[in-house]
Amino acid sequence: MDEGWMPGDAGLAEALGVDPRTALRALGGGWRPAEVHGRAWPLDRWSDARWFVTGEPHQVLAGIDHAALVLARPVLRWEPQPVLGWTDEREFSRDDVVYQPDLIAETVEEIARQSRRRFRWCRTCHTVHAPGEMADRDDCLSCAAAYRGVVLHTRSA
Repeated sequence: MDEGWMPGDAGLAEALGVDPRTALRALGGGWRPAEVHGRAWPLDRWSDARWFVTGEPHQVLAGIDHAALVLARPVLRWEPQPVLGWTDEREFSRDDVVYQPDLIAETVEEIARQSRRRFRWCRTCHTVHAPGEMADRDDCLSCAAAYRGVVLHTRSA
């Protein structure tokens, strides 16, 4: 790994089979591995993909399999524990990262904008959260638990 590269960025480049600079040009930085479950897990088209996420809160997912790259908007679901899934996916050839980096970069930006439009502001802790992290219109899950006694039920593994 080149000095200065984040491990997730280098992992993304490795999964794509490209130089980290090539991946950075097309996809930007700040990627980290993610555990993602599709709509019909494990039978989903992308069930064997390596997944990465960027942004805080999560803004863009990248899934990579042997032939393709998928970019998608992350969605947090509760089943009853939090599960990271995706929607609005767009599929590309892995070669597009090398030969059409501007197209990939534009798609990453568009998906990030879509994600940010859905973010909500917690009136208690004054931070931005994805919709799946909100207890209600005003409070994030953490603040609802800490200040209003809301109990989050999760299944232990």
